[in-house]
Amino acid sequence: MQPADTFRSEIAASGMDKLDAYNKSLNRIPAPGNGCHPSLLSVSNYGVMAGLSPERICDDIMQHVPAGRRKVSVREVQDAVGKAVTDCHQGFTFQKREKPLVKDGQKTLQKIISKAKITEEVDLWEASPIRLLDKSEKDMVLLLEVLYQPDDLLFIGDRFTDGILNKSIRTASKWIEYFHNGGKTFPHILINPLTGKPAPKKTKEDEETYRSDANIQSYKYCLVEFDNIQREDQVKFWNAVKLPIVCLIDSGNKSVHAWLDVQKLANVITAEQWQSEIKDRLYDRILKPLGVDGACSNPARMSRLPGYYRKEKGNFQKLLWLSPEGKPLC
Repeated sequence: MQPADTFRSEIAASGMDKLDAYNKSLNRIPAPGNGCHPSLLSVSNYGVMAGLSPERICDDIMQHVPAGRRKVSVREVQDAVGKAVTDCHQGFTFQKREKPLVKDGQKTLQKIISKAKITEEVDLWEASPIRLLDKSEKDMVLLLEVLYQPDDLLFIGDRFTDGILNKSIRTASKWIEYFHNGGKTFPHILINPLTGKPAPKKTKEDEETYRSDANIQSYKYCLVEFDNIQREDQVKFWNAVKLPIVCLIDSGNKSVHAWLDVQKLANVITAEQWQSEIKDRLYDRILKPLGVDGACSNPARMSRLPGYYRKEKGNFQKLLWLSPEGKPLC
């Protein structure tokens, strides 16, 4: 029996979901020097059984290999993945990383900024297609009403809040009702709707989560943020760049959070499509060379929730621009 056939049999016998089995195997990789090498083929087999691409499996393994007595090379992992794919009778070659579409990021950034017609936040606020509220305390309600369907399941909380159904995860309509009734505000919102079903945690074996990349129901939005350019230049950039923007949020600190309409960028309905169209193409090849924070490139990213008052900064997080259509400001 081929190794791949053995793994198929084991998964079928346990009743375990293929992707679940793969995620669990990632978290069981021993440290290098303590059985890591033979486990690479095992994990690779699970990944192939789950229908993941060789590149995705290789990246996942490299991120999950713990520290040990030696360094595991990319070539070693590629060899293991290659053998797993061959055992499944699927010939393959690893694809080279695509070169950035933006070659001189700083020059391109400055060129975009120079074309801005709006330079002040107050003018940006006035130009919003959806009329914004004079006071920011209820901005979160306006955001929820405009950008989500009533039955979209959404996480709202802070970075360390667990995803709990009917508490930190509610439908958009329930959150609107909650805030209208004077409910406590929170600093963050996970930008994409959730399934409401548990998925394995990537970091802890045998634990589940309701608010990770594996829990995404629909890929509506992606978050883009600059960390290292002045606020005035951020406003200019978002006014001039030709991207499908649905909202701009003042973080209450130094940055402006921009949400882009994913479906205006590509037809994304799976995690693999997000990886190829949004992570690899949009972020890695276009936005990151401009200086955008690459850590924001996953679908379960949390954004600052407008309407929350940041006591440590003395500022409200607030809407600066809002449009359900997803369109450039210029």
